[in-house]
Amino acid sequence: MLFGIFFVFNIVILMNSESSLLNQEKKQENANFEIARIAKPKPEPKPKPKPKPEPAKAKKSTAAPSISSSLSGIDTGLDAFMSSDLSMDDTLLGDVSKNVVMSEDSVDEAPKPTHRAAMEYPAKARKSGITGYVLMNLLVSKDGDVEKVKVLESQPAGLFDEVAIAGVKEWKFKPAQYQGQPVKVWAKQKISFNLQ
Repeated sequence: MLFGIFFVFNIVILMNSESSLLNQEKKQENANFEIARIAKPKPEPKPKPKPKPEPAKAKKSTAAPSISSSLSGIDTGLDAFMSSDLSMDDTLLGDVSKNVVMSEDSVDEAPKPTHRAAMEYPAKARKSGITGYVLMNLLVSKDGDVEKVKVLESQPAGLFDEVAIAGVKEWKFKPAQYQGQPVKVWAKQKISFNLQ
């Protein structure tokens, strides 16, 4: 039995000494490492999407209407969605006695000029022999007055604009009619300036 105690005691000492040797070896190991900052890679630029091709536009007639032609309205494109078999309420546009602004195509009777103010041909253009036109959008009130004028296009640009705007603002119209009542309406008008 003494031998057994001595044997166990030596084993415990031996194990402890080996474990302390392992700890010393571990302590002697050096761990070398470096910290390096890694830059994030820049994202590759995304390719821009190709633009969708625009649908072909209908060609417009090159013949310009004269000043005496009736006004033409703005096409709202609503006719394509209208169907005769749908029952529609006559009050679709609401109370037209209020400030409703319509286009010439949506009214029962288009505005008609009753008085046209004379327009003076610009002296600079007359002297140089320049001709041209101004295409405008007119807002004709319920009373037949021109409330607003917007120049849509002019050739040559800016030469005849002031004269055309000043002249058209003096025009008087028989107002547009919708369901028997006068209404405001936007209408296009092209004024041609020609030398005779």
